[in-house]
Amino acid sequence: MTKTIRLIVPDWQAGDQPTYRLGAQVLAAIAPYAPQQEEIRVTVPTTPRQLPVENGVAGQSIVQATVQRTQQAIQAAAPDKIITFGGNCLVSQAPFDYLNRRYRGNLGVIWLDAHPDISDPAMYDHEHAMVLGNLLHAGDPTLAKLVQTPLRPEQVYFAGLQDPTLAERTELRRLKLRYQLQTTADLTVAPLLAWLKQNQFDHVAIHFDIDALDPDPTNFYATYFNNPHLGPLPDNAAKGGLQRSAVWRTIAQLSQQIDLVGLTIAEYLPWGAQELNDLMTQTRIFND
Repeated sequence: MTKTIRLIVPDWQAGDQPTYRLGAQVLAAIAPYAPQQEEIRVTVPTTPRQLPVENGVAGQSIVQATVQRTQQAIQAAAPDKIITFGGNCLVSQAPFDYLNRRYRGNLGVIWLDAHPDISDPAMYDHEHAMVLGNLLHAGDPTLAKLVQTPLRPEQVYFAGLQDPTLAERTELRRLKLRYQLQTTADLTVAPLLAWLKQNQFDHVAIHFDIDALDPDPTNFYATYFNNPHLGPLPDNAAKGGLQRSAVWRTIAQLSQQIDLVGLTIAEYLPWGAQELNDLMTQTRIFND
């Protein structure tokens, strides 16, 4: 019998945004009930709010410990399939490494994201921008060392990718990663299935970063760009352009036509829920 686990990883430090923590909790709460699927919650500290920069990475030792706890939880459960609720994009590192080993490299990885996530500490100081690099044994050398079964470049298919920075383009070439930019709001299953068939992958894992979606509130609101307190944008901030309905349809169709063994939903930012949570935190009756 196939064993599927639900992994809840409320890591916020790798993106330095505490609302990522609440996003993981909300995703877990609204997911369809499935009593046969074990739910595993990875402990993530709530402090410190000001993260120390270590080896060019904000909160490196904290996020490293979170990845290690996630690895241990997965290893103990020994699943066949993993659903991961983040948290920021780093939450894909441990499950995708495990699944690549579990299926002996017979795994296509669809990186559904506005960003390539192949930065290193010289390019950017937040670990969530390095996760795919880590999985390729590049990225942040400290966290890349935790990856036991690195991906090969030909295992990666980018969908939803917006224009990378010059440094990201250089790194994509160095890593021999093929990519094309997302120039329309539509996403269809046919190119993904064709790529999986061409490369003879029997299993697929999808990393879905909510930032791949067009942040227009009529399309999808709970994204980075709708932060009511949004400050100056970093150089690598790329706005997604995909239609929500197209992404939902494509993921559902893909799951019906190939063995979907891993699905991460990352960087869901429920701003309205965060504002209500702030009210509850400040109101005495919730602590009486």
